[in-house]
Amino acid sequence: MVENIKKEFSTRTLVLIAIAIAINIVIGQLVFYLKLPIYLDSIGTVLVGALVGPWAGAVTGGLSNLLWGVVPPPLQNTFAVPFFYVAVVIGLMAGFFGKRGVFEKESPRWVSVLIGAIFFFSLAMFVLAFINIDTSQGFAVFPSMRDLISQYAIVFVLAIVIGAAIGYFLLQNGGYVGLAGLVTGVVAAIISAPTAAVVFGGVTGGGTDLLVAAFRASGGNIWASVLAQGSVSDPFDKMLSFMVVLFILRALPTRFKAR
Repeated sequence: MVENIKKEFSTRTLVLIAIAIAINIVIGQLVFYLKLPIYLDSIGTVLVGALVGPWAGAVTGGLSNLLWGVVPPPLQNTFAVPFFYVAVVIGLMAGFFGKRGVFEKESPRWVSVLIGAIFFFSLAMFVLAFINIDTSQGFAVFPSMRDLISQYAIVFVLAIVIGAAIGYFLLQNGGYVGLAGLVTGVVAAIISAPTAAVVFGGVTGGGTDLLVAAFRASGGNIWASVLAQGSVSDPFDKMLSFMVVLFILRALPTRFKAR
């Protein structure tokens, strides 16, 4: 195992890690300034994990967040430091998916269509459930799935159609990569929620704060609201990051990827 780890850290890998860290910080800080409800600070991490392996991906993710807190302004973002362990997990998962050939295998388009439709249907269900929380009894009561579907049938149909279209035209034959991104996003949302709630009280200075505030206004407590925000932002964010890396890998020369 030690030998396998050593093989991942060649001179080329170290150079790639440095470039990937810069990509993470620059793009992540730009998204932070624009107050977008996503992150896009893991593209470099996923790229290293997919090209090299899980351990190199983990180092890239962890160092990105730690260095992000100490680089000079305007790139400095101290909010990122406590989440370094989340970035480590993202790098590990990207590396394991890469080792399994996820970024190389082409999926049938129906897989991409299915993933897109399920994701947007679930997203619509999640958001509408929080919007329609009943707090009249002194505690939060979520509406049933049947009630939501009957009340917002058109919204769900549109969500399925939009998701299927995105899967067909954007994901295309990269359905496996999209699925890997979604899984990574769900894991990231779960493990980051305690830090976001306890350390920051749900306020990290980025665009995702607006989602936390919206969920809290719907009746959710800080824990539920932070987890809800992560469940909305992280899967979409990681799916997008994984797809960006897929397009980068397809554009790279075969000789470079082999090295």
